Amino acid sequence: MGFPQVVLPSLWRCGQRRPIKLPVILSTSPTLPRFNAFATASVEKGIPARVRFAPSPTGYLHLGGLRTALFNYLLAKQTGGWFILRIEDTDQARTVEGAADHLQQMLEWAGLKFDEGSKAGGDVGPYIQSERSELYRARAEELLQQGKAYRCFCTSKRLDNVRALAKRSGRTIGYDQHCRHLEPEEVEQKLRDGTPYTIRFKILEGKTTMQDIVHGQIDFANRTLDDTIILKSDGLPTYHLANVVDDHAMRITHVLRGEEWVSSTPKHILLYRAFGWEPPKFAHLPLLVNKDGSKLSKRQGDVHIEALIDKGYLPEALLNFVAFLGWGPGTTKELYTLEELVDDFNLENINKSPAVVSYDKLNHLNKLHISRRLADETQRNELVRQVQPVLQKEYEGRIDEEAAALLSDKAYLTTVVLAVKERIRLLTEVPKFALPFFVAPDYTTPEALKWKEKLDMKEINVVVEATVAKVDHITDDRWSAESVKDLLNAIALEKSLDFVQVMKNLRYAVTGTKVGVDMITIIYTLGRHRTLARLRLFLENI
Repeated sequence: MGFPQVVLPSLWRCGQRRPIKLPVILSTSPTLPRFNAFATASVEKGIPARVRFAPSPTGYLHLGGLRTALFNYLLAKQTGGWFILRIEDTDQARTVEGAADHLQQMLEWAGLKFDEGSKAGGDVGPYIQSERSELYRARAEELLQQGKAYRCFCTSKRLDNVRALAKRSGRTIGYDQHCRHLEPEEVEQKLRDGTPYTIRFKILEGKTTMQDIVHGQIDFANRTLDDTIILKSDGLPTYHLANVVDDHAMRITHVLRGEEWVSSTPKHILLYRAFGWEPPKFAHLPLLVNKDGSKLSKRQGDVHIEALIDKGYLPEALLNFVAFLGWGPGTTKELYTLEELVDDFNLENINKSPAVVSYDKLNHLNKLHISRRLADETQRNELVRQVQPVLQKEYEGRIDEEAAALLSDKAYLTTVVLAVKERIRLLTEVPKFALPFFVAPDYTTPEALKWKEKLDMKEINVVVEATVAKVDHITDDRWSAESVKDLLNAIALEKSLDFVQVMKNLRYAVTGTKVGVDMITIIYTLGRHRTLARLRLFLENI
């Protein structure tokens, strides 16, 4: 259902007056009490929540943004509510072209689908703030006419001087309310002269109390708050006005956002009161910090979701990881799918203390999710399909025709992926550990040459020659992982060598790499003929 169109009071801006028609929620609307009730009720299943993720298109999506989006998504889905995407692009100077589309692509990759937004549609749009400018100007004008806001004609130079003076004197307030006390005649003259102005919201004396789901009751002394600019001189709103107006117009019941917005919340609550609106429930999520306790910066490259995708993290692992940044199920369970998070998530279990971002934990979870995928036939097939072109690109020009054919063999490639699963934490590590299954050893690499200095080449020759003799006498029908193990155990006994030493010697001869999948698996998977070819290559080159 759409909203009624009403004509708001004529709007003064830059000496021009014009009436505008805007979608608004009237105080007499029969739907309003319903949504106000949502905002004041406790979070319970069966009570639909309307939540939004409202990023600014100023760059890449980062871990903190993904966590905010996820927590909002979980609350919406758990309560049978709505998850809304709103693009807050009123800061045009910082807006990056294409960033809004990129943000949506990253969220789609993660599996977080929106119920309403610029692409999904909905009845409270537009969902891009730059397309809602007239609504903000009208609301600012409304506050002006009610004496709850005033025009500020102060220049940037004067404001800088006022802030500098306040800083030197130790005051928290950066603006001295100079234009709040201008006479009406002086204001009218400045308007006639075309003097640029902003619109500031009057902060009243007293205190503002916020009930936060995470932090409990927080009291703010209003004397510590500036008379907030709500409309800039270019006619665009500040975050404070646009945020409040849109959350009300879009019937948002719960606002889940980062802890850095706590200090702005009293301004928002005061704006809600000025308009006569019921504010939503607030839940401010804990800060993300590094292991040393320093705040995680958006400028760190490895906090961007795109960078993490490039490193080989799965979407379900990344969601699992960010869910635990400030939240926990209260049990020892650590492996979660998105569906399982929807079932177990609750706002009451969000922590107040900062959440430490540990990439060791992320790697651990990614490894578990890779194994989980490989345990399911459908997901395993998809993962193998995803890995194949990566391996082809990585090994291009380094493999013979036989290996190239095997790289296109789904069954063989699946065997290889399953063989390396215990070694890999990231999908990008598959080429490294799968290398011996496709690429012949290169004994001239720096790694191989350095390793060779620590090896007994005479001993390796003895092991290789004994292995060639035994493998040459095994028929294809007897070739198995167990027969390979028996063969190598027999060589260790016959040559009076430790079994581990036999493995070490063969690893150099067959792979040329020091670390990798166990040699029994490599030899068995390569097969009799390719194993013999590798061993004879070693004898010819060393």
